[in-house]
This record gives sequence, structure tokens and C-alpha cells, in this order.
Amino acid sequence: MKKRIFSNLAAMGIALFFTFAVNPAPLDSSVAVAADPSAQGIKIESEYTIPDDMGWCTYYVLIATNNTGKDVTVSADFTSFDKGGKALNKVNDYAEAVKKGQQFILYGQFVNSKNPGMASCKYALTVKETENCTYSSVNLDAAKKGTCLEVSATNYSEKDIQGVGVRTVFLKNGKAVAFDTVNIADSGYTFHGGSTNSQAMGVTAGDYDEYIMTYTSAGNLMAGNF
Repeated sequence: MKKRIFSNLAAMGIALFFTFAVNPAPLDSSVAVAADPSAQGIKIESEYTIPDDMGWCTYYVLIATNNTGKDVTVSADFTSFDKGGKALNKVNDYAEAVKKGQQFILYGQFVNSKNPGMASCKYALTVKETENCTYSSVNLDAAKKGTCLEVSATNYSEKDIQGVGVRTVFLKNGKAVAFDTVNIADSGYTFHGGSTNSQAMGVTAGDYDEYIMTYTSAGNLMAGNF
């Protein structure tokens, strides 16, 4: 069983636009092509189109690396299109605090009934610098338990932080077969200082031999801790 765990990251400074065809296998695009040359800090490692196991939705998942040297927040707008180029549906994903120099996962969750004939996806990333990243306060580990993963997180700081957002792509022979996301916290989105908690991931992932896991951690601004 191979595993890769990274902290979640994104790009900074401007909005970036990309378009890729929808394909159940990873697309061959290792470097993001952006209209603005100042966006060279974003490297797209891979993209996956992953149907859920119940036929209810389709995930469009991005894995990228932030080489900008900044801690950032990122908002991602994903828009689906049919073969004729007609826009079908728009969804949003958001990461509040991500660490410089790390990888991240962003995804669009498209409900199939709202996206008939979905053939491509366009996404825009809007990012800005932040001082609310608490990645260094958190440790994350994962172990396979039966057919799923038990993911454990510890808040080593004395302060409360927001829950740790964990995202995982499950692969079989290099092909994405499932996607899952959980929030690890004590209550709601509050993760107390010194606390350890765990969640199960990939309960319905089926057969896989590798996974890519990323996570984010942000300070609890509402509590005045950061």
C-alpha cells in the first residue's frame, strides 16, 4: 500500500483559468498554462474525474503544488459544459489557510442530474495571502483499517484551531477510483489545543493500492486565538 500525505496548498495573487476535457483517467498536463505570466508559481500535478459509487455525483479533482513562497487562502469556481460548449452548472470550493511549498487538492462536486451530457470543466482559482495558517501545529497520520483508512490528527498547540480538512484520492494501478473528504475536530469545526481525533475515509472506495492525501489547518479567528 503506497501513501502520499501532503498539506493542502494553492496559488496566490490573481485568478487563474484552466480548461480540461472530462476523463476518468489522469490528464497529461503537468504545468498549468495561465494567461498572466505572474502565475508561474502554480504547477498542476494531475487532474481526475471521479464518479461516486452511487451514481449521484461526479468529482472533478485537482492536485497542484504551490511554489509561490506564500501562505494563502484559495477559492475555486468550477463550471461544467456539455459537448456544445453550453454551461451546465457552477460549484465552488474554498481552502481558508494553506501552507507554502506544499501540495493541495481542490475539487468541484457536480450532481449528475444537474449536469446532463457533461463533457468538460473550466475552473478559476482566486487566491490571496494569509497569516492564519496553523499547519505547523498539526500532525496527521493514516492507517488502513479493513477496507477503509483511519485518519488521525493531533493539535499540538495550546490554542483551539479550526478542524483539519482532509482530502484523499484513492487509486488502483495509477487510475483514480474514488474520492473522499472529512473534517477532523472535537465539535463542529473546533479542534481544541492538545486534542487528538480520528475519522474513517474511503468506506466505499472499493479496491485500491495507493492514495494521495492532503490537509489544511487554519486558526480559530472567531475565538480570538489568532
